[in-house]
Amino acid sequence: MRTLLFYLFFLTLLTACSNEEDKAWDLALSQSSNAALDSFLLVYPDSKYISEIATYKEEFAWYAAKQKHTVYNYKKYLVDFPNGKYKELVPGQIDSISSANINLEDLTKSTFVGKIDYGDRAIEVIGFNFSEIRKDSAGIRFIANINTSDNRKTIEGRIDPNGYTVMFMENTGNKTMLNITNGRAYKKGNKIMLESTNLNQYWNLIKYDEE
Repeated sequence: MRTLLFYLFFLTLLTACSNEEDKAWDLALSQSSNAALDSFLLVYPDSKYISEIATYKEEFAWYAAKQKHTVYNYKKYLVDFPNGKYKELVPGQIDSISSANINLEDLTKSTFVGKIDYGDRAIEVIGFNFSEIRKDSAGIRFIANINTSDNRKTIEGRIDPNGYTVMFMENTGNKTMLNITNGRAYKKGNKIMLESTNLNQYWNLIKYDEE
């Protein structure tokens, strides 16, 4: 009798644990993020859902890339999933990113804020504003003032008017170089964003249109 009770107790315990795992799994899936899946794995490293996680991770990564719809995020998907099921769609998605709704006046209004991530450290961009933008034979040239948590300086660069690629140019003899990689300008609703297109360094600068 005691043996039977023990087995019944053990079976009840297993069922309860399984139910808790199922609930945690459903919760992780509902959040549609790889961070949620990673958190689930920390609690259930030997989960019965382990074989499904890789598939969901790719689905969530692709969903996130489409939601953000930037060059950086599509490139990141390709690096994270080089043989991914959506890799053939990436070039078309990048080509579909529009820059036609951005004009020079939009860029010069108000101040951008953001961050520059160097991998081993990140700095906050407290303020970035274009002090001068002008067109010349090579495209668009700009001068900008940037104020970070580390220093304050003036930086020059160019913007490709066709794809709105942003290139920063710094004097190599300057001791306070920011070494910002190339990026691209985007307009999403009332938000204008400058974001890295180089996976070796993530940075973004964001501002909202003035009313």
